[in-house]
Amino acid sequence: MLIVRQIAALLFGLVAWYAIVIASDYVLVNILELSTGARFAFLGAAEFVLGGGAIVLALRFARLRPADVGWTIHRIGPDVIAGLTIAVLFAILQFLVIIPATGGAERTDIIANAAQMGEAPTGLVGMLILALLGSTSEELLFRGLLLGGVASVFGGGKAACILATVVVVVLFALSHGYQGWAGIIDTGFYGGLLLSLLYWWRKGRLAAPIAAHVGWNVIASVVIFTLY
Repeated sequence: MLIVRQIAALLFGLVAWYAIVIASDYVLVNILELSTGARFAFLGAAEFVLGGGAIVLALRFARLRPADVGWTIHRIGPDVIAGLTIAVLFAILQFLVIIPATGGAERTDIIANAAQMGEAPTGLVGMLILALLGSTSEELLFRGLLLGGVASVFGGGKAACILATVVVVVLFALSHGYQGWAGIIDTGFYGGLLLSLLYWWRKGRLAAPIAAHVGWNVIASVVIFTLY
């Protein structure tokens, strides 16, 4: 049956993407022994090129066109503006209200992200490259392959969209478990739920959540490196 083939294809894309990211990071850290900045820069490139390739292959197996899950430049200008606006508003809320009120520099996600970058400017540069390439790849996976893909496979109705959104929220939050509970909750809300709602609001186009994801990660990296 076609639906079985499509579900298998989506699972293949999900597993392949994570396998690529984990294997790439292992090679960069344990074999090539790259510094922090170079590690994140090359990891972002691997996620974008190799991970993106796995997603394209999975969509082909599922007999879905990239345009079916939002890979389009239609209304890209308004979509990018909408996404960046969401990123800026969320950053203002986070750094001026939520983070100071919930532990500040002692929050598990702040500690984890600050430790990742270190104190050298090259760490920040590498994280910014990862924010651009890696975040884009994550959106191709979570909003494109999974959110749009799951909804399409199950008919594209309201129930299918809700199911797809729940799947993405849970997987996105758990993917950031290394940031502790603060990171799981924040990423589950923003990267899981809010960006999924943004995807549906923008009629299933990927440009808006990509802009919102990249924008937030860039802002967060700069602020955490500078202040924490």
